[in-house]
Amino acid sequence: IEEEQEEENANLIRPQKPINPLTASKSHKALHKELQMTHKRRVSREEKSELQRALEKRKWEQKRKASRDQEEAKNRSPLHQELLKRHQRLEELERDGGQQQEGPEFLRVKERLRRTAVVEFGGKV
Repeated sequence: IEEEQEEENANLIRPQKPINPLTASKSHKALHKELQMTHKRRVSREEKSELQRALEKRKWEQKRKASRDQEEAKNRSPLHQELLKRHQRLEELERDGGQQQEGPEFLRVKERLRRTAVVEFGGKV
């Protein structure tokens, strides 16, 4: 009896699950894969708060800027360093000079003439 049933089962067409054309398409599979990847990235990113991420980014940028500045300082020539010092001195003088310019201009000119006259003659005038 069992042999007869096996023969009948062998001759019968077995039902198969119908293929869903939507899930079988390549574009659907690619989209599904992309969604899974973005979900994984979001989950890993959400472990830290937005503030922590912002602070880390800021710290990273500061370190990068500091290392770049150190590298520039190492690569500067002595001439370039001296020019920077001179430029800073001139800026300081301009700031100080702007504050010291009190009184009329003719008094300043007269004082300069007095100084040059003393230097030229080597004594008091």
